[in-house]
Parts: sequence; structure tokens; C-alpha cells
Amino acid sequence: MSRYRVEKPQKLLPTEAVGIADVLAVKIADADRQFKERLPVIKCECGVEILLLPDLQAMNRAIEAHVAKHRQKGKNVKRNVFTSSKISQLLSQLSLMKISEQTDI
Repeated sequence: MSRYRVEKPQKLLPTEAVGIADVLAVKIADADRQFKERLPVIKCECGVEILLLPDLQAMNRAIEAHVAKHRQKGKNVKRNVFTSSKISQLLSQLSLMKISEQTDI
């Protein structure tokens, strides 16, 4: 007659579960940060980062979508927000500069 031993799964104490979740969150955040550092992005004057796309039409659509968001927010004199045409020009210039940096490597 053989005996089978059935083990019940152990439940983690609340402090252990929180500690493990915190460690995993830190590891995921570090991996996300490292991944984002390798991606070519341009940064608008408002702080929004836009991923640099290899497709010119798609990049133009991304810039125009961001400019449209600026238009919706309206003008804020305190922050000295650029006009939509200047924002579009700024993002286009930043795109070209980032592309030239990528091709120099």
C-alpha cells in the first residue's frame, strides 16, 4: 500500500505578498525605463514624448495629432505656449535632428 502525500499550497502572509509585489514593480519599472532609453523619441516643449517612426506619413500624423491637442488646450499666457504652427515646426525639426543622430551612429 503506497501513500500519496498531498501538500496544500502555502498562503503568503500579507507583508510577504506586498514585499514581493513591490520587488516585481521595481524590476518592471527598471526594465521599462531601460527600454524607453533605447527608443528614439522627440520631446515637445510641453513635456510629451513622441516616438520617432520610420514612416514619414505616420510621423507626420503623430505630430499633427499632438498639435491638435495643443489647439484644444487653447492659449495659456502664463506658460508662454507656442502657436500650433511653431509647435509643428519644432517637432519636425526635432525629428530631423534625431534622425540625423541615429544615422551618424
